[in-house]
Amino acid sequence: MAFVLKKTTFVLDGLNFRSHLSDHDSKMCSSSCRSSHDEQCALAGVWRNQLQSEMKLSCKNGTLSGHYYSAVGNAEKEYDLIGRYVQVNTTEYIVGWSVAYKNEFRNARSVASWTGVYYAAHDNIKTHWILASYVDPDNYQKTFNTNQDQFQKVVDLPCTPDVVG
Repeated sequence: MAFVLKKTTFVLDGLNFRSHLSDHDSKMCSSSCRSSHDEQCALAGVWRNQLQSEMKLSCKNGTLSGHYYSAVGNAEKEYDLIGRYVQVNTTEYIVGWSVAYKNEFRNARSVASWTGVYYAAHDNIKTHWILASYVDPDNYQKTFNTNQDQFQKVVDLPCTPDVVG
């Protein structure tokens, strides 16, 4: 199954995070939320960064929730994601979310948090992140790693499924 949005073909290939979009989700990939003037839908969707990591975001009342699939590091399958957002103007947001890298397949003993800005004109989120990994107290200086990511939206989704709060 494949569909085209924003001149990008998004293939549901069963091999990675994209396989977690159900048939129900793919049928709901439309601008129906945006046409109902629900401001929260600008962030809802599937996003991919420059390293090919992906996240599926839902949003409601300032809360982000979803799943994160890391294409790099000591990660396997998908991880829960939770965060917050604040609307800056009619189309842009300040966002922040965290992922604890522990699921049924692996405990990577680490947590990452992203803080950034959603730019509507480019339909992207520019972020800085920090990763904290457990190390013994003698190597504490190796606990933190930081860098930047830019996420581009690849699929629009409605803003209400799987939302916490």
